Amino acid sequence: MDASAAKQLRRVRTLGHGASGAVVWLASDDTSGQLLAVKSAGADGAAQLRREEQVLENLRSPHIVPCLGSHAATSGGYQLFLEFAPGGSLADKVAQSCGRCLSQPAVQAYTRDIVRGLAYLHGRLLVHGDVKARNVVIGGDGRARLTDFGCARSVQPQPSLSRPIGGTPAFMAPEVVRGEEQGPAADVWAVACTVIEMATGRAPWSNVDDVFAVVHKIGYTDEVPELPAWLPAQAKDFLRMCLARDPRNRPTALQLLEHPFLASASCIGNVDPTKHDWASPNSTLNAAFWESDDEGEETSERAFKRISSLANLGSGLPEWELEEGWINAGRLLPGLRGTGSHGVGRRWFCPRE
Repeated sequence: MDASAAKQLRRVRTLGHGASGAVVWLASDDTSGQLLAVKSAGADGAAQLRREEQVLENLRSPHIVPCLGSHAATSGGYQLFLEFAPGGSLADKVAQSCGRCLSQPAVQAYTRDIVRGLAYLHGRLLVHGDVKARNVVIGGDGRARLTDFGCARSVQPQPSLSRPIGGTPAFMAPEVVRGEEQGPAADVWAVACTVIEMATGRAPWSNVDDVFAVVHKIGYTDEVPELPAWLPAQAKDFLRMCLARDPRNRPTALQLLEHPFLASASCIGNVDPTKHDWASPNSTLNAAFWESDDEGEETSERAFKRISSLANLGSGLPEWELEEGWINAGRLLPGLRGTGSHGVGRRWFCPRE
């Protein structure tokens, strides 16, 4: 990139950083004053950001956070420029709500937005791979948008988009936990888990204290997450359909949009205004959430190895630290425009490393 042609960005604040060195910061274009989010990684993490950019570059949906461009540093580092979502993350919205859960109309409206985003994504033969409240943000128009495509994969194998099966264990479908497949049906399972998160303020399986026991229940028993008792029958029917243990029995995202639970959702303008000032939770599988407990169930050697690897994945998620301050940094490709309001300080993007 020709530095003389680049616009100067002002680094407003660091939003978060992970153990591998990737950093997300809020930036302001000095010329226009518009805000955008910059996801930055050193040489070690550049390949992952390039891959995420490859997924995002051809996506155009009001329910997916767009990538505005990128920059490769001479040092080998890489930056993604993403549209800033002034409403914060859906996890922020849940944490800030009265009772630590969302109202039924809000759950319906945001779920409809998420499913619309997935229907678009699946129609392009892509799987998100890590749907949860922390990976959904609220745009300036009030719509929920999918973000963080670090676990995204193609339904049809492509060398450039191939990657190991991944995601957040508590939101994984049974077939994903077992390492068998991660197709569109796995995103549908995760939608149900996200509805549970919105309706209870907690991740699914939060009634189980041990991560090994949870992974075993998901992948190697007939159990499903507990449904929120207060939701109406219509919502519970929606969740049961999404939580079919056999992926072949789950509806597609397009079919879900016809379900009465989503078809009866109020217009997004009827959902309470979103004002967010809190950071997203560190992880749904952090140390405070998963406390050790004795578990005596026996599993096969293969299942035990799979459970161990996923349990380690959960406990190894990064601890995010938030920093304040004003620092000048970064450049933006000419012609790129960040959109959104001037919600300086609202934290919306805590990527999974």
